[in-house]
Amino acid sequence: MSKYSIAKQCIANALENADQENINHGDLLEALIISAIAEMSKTQGATRTSEMLDYELRNLAGALDKDFLRAR
Repeated sequence: MSKYSIAKQCIANALENADQENINHGDLLEALIISAIAEMSKTQGATRTSEMLDYELRNLAGALDKDFLRAR
């Protein structure tokens, strides 16, 4: 199982739990992103976390095949 398939499964599980608790999907995803950033900062450091976020924000339009690039 890849790191991306694990992450996607975690998101699917979180969204199922949100439905059961009547939590808006957008609100849940926001909380998930905030929590993931906090955890990444602890394990990877602020600089690496900032670099990754900057990269992702610059590519929000989806012009790049990020899964292909990351698999390299």
